[in-house]
Amino acid sequence: MPTYVSLFKNTQKGAETIKDAPQRAAAGIRAVQKAGGRVIGAYATLGRYDYLYITEFPDSKAGWPVLVQTAMRGSVTGETMEAIPMEEFLQIVNKA
Repeated sequence: MPTYVSLFKNTQKGAETIKDAPQRAAAGIRAVQKAGGRVIGAYATLGRYDYLYITEFPDSKAGWPVLVQTAMRGSVTGETMEAIPMEEFLQIVNKA
């Protein structure tokens, strides 16, 4: 399954309702699972972003509904990128 790294930053609304973060995180994890994915790791972070999620989905389109639902809540903005294991990357490089 493809792996994704998502970085999220609280919006003003998210900061004002930070005490709702546990419920939002649980809802996000349920949404990932409903989409056929799994959360490998979830972290609160210091710096430019407030949260980091590492997820897996069956294919590249399965996670889109989760990202759309997250955006619609309005409590965070984010950036998501696909990540491949270094070993796979090195095999791709060697073929180039």
